[in-house]
Amino acid sequence: MRGSKRLFKRKPWLFILLVALCITMQPAKINALGDNQDSGKSAEAVKQAATLSQTVERLYQHVLEGDTNLVHKDLQEVDSIFENSSLQKLTTVEGIHALSESIIEMKEAVARVQLDPKHWLTASAKLRMAADSINNPKQALWLQYYKLIREELTQMKSNTEKGDFLAAKQAYERLQEHYEIIRPAVVIQRKPADVTMVDSWLSYAGGLVNAVTPKTGEMQRSIEIGEEIFNGLFGKKKDYPALAPLEQVNGAWPWAMWAGAFILVILAYTAYRKYRGERDSFKKVTPKW
Repeated sequence: MRGSKRLFKRKPWLFILLVALCITMQPAKINALGDNQDSGKSAEAVKQAATLSQTVERLYQHVLEGDTNLVHKDLQEVDSIFENSSLQKLTTVEGIHALSESIIEMKEAVARVQLDPKHWLTASAKLRMAADSINNPKQALWLQYYKLIREELTQMKSNTEKGDFLAAKQAYERLQEHYEIIRPAVVIQRKPADVTMVDSWLSYAGGLVNAVTPKTGEMQRSIEIGEEIFNGLFGKKKDYPALAPLEQVNGAWPWAMWAGAFILVILAYTAYRKYRGERDSFKKVTPKW
C-alpha cells in the first residue's frame, strides 16, 4: 500500500489514468434517482425528505435574517429528522454521507464561539442544496449553478488567452467555491465516478493555475476539458443553452458520462506527456574530481 502511494506521488499521471479506466469500465446505469426506481421508494422516506427540505429552507432563511436563536432551533429539528429517517432509500451510501457531512458542517459553524456570518451562510447554503436534492431529484436547485460555473470557465479562458493568469486563477477559485457549495447535492444525485471526474479536473486545473510559470496551452486544454465535464455533470451537450429545459438534463447524462470518461483519458495522456517532458529534460551532471 505504501509502495503504491509512493508510486502515485512520483507519477501522478498513473493515478489519473487509473481513475479514467475505472470510469470507462463501469456499465452505463440509470441514475440512482431515476424513474425506474420511483416505484421502489418508500412513501415514508419521500415524506421525510420533503419535511427535511422544508426545515432546511426555513433554517437558511433564518441565517439570512441573522436570527441565531431560530437557527439553533431549526438545526436541532434537522438533526432529529435525519437521525430518525429512512432517507437511505432515496440515494446512495455516498449521498447519505454527503448529507450527513453538510449537517455536521452546519453544526460546527453554529458551535463556534465567535459568529462567522460567511461560514454560516456557506454551510447553510450547502445544506440547503443537499436537502433539496434528495427531495427534488429532477428539478434540484443545484442545477441552477450551471450558468455561474460556465461564466467562470469563460472568464478563465478569456483571461488565459490574454495572458492574465492572475485573473484566470481568481476565476478558477470562484468556480471552485461555487462547486463546493453544490458538491454534497451532486454526490446525492450523481454516481461516485461522476464526482471523481470533477474532483480530478479541479485538482489538475488547480495545479496549472497555481504554477509558478503557467503554460497557456495546457491551461487552454484543461479549460476545454472542464467545459465538457461540467456540461456532462449538468446533463447538457456542448451546444446546449445555459437555460436548457430541465427535461434535457436527464436524457443527456449517459452520453456525457462516456464522453467525459474519454476526456479524462486525454487528461491522463496530457499529464503523462508533461511527466515525460520533465523527466527527459533532466540532464545528468558528471561530478568533477
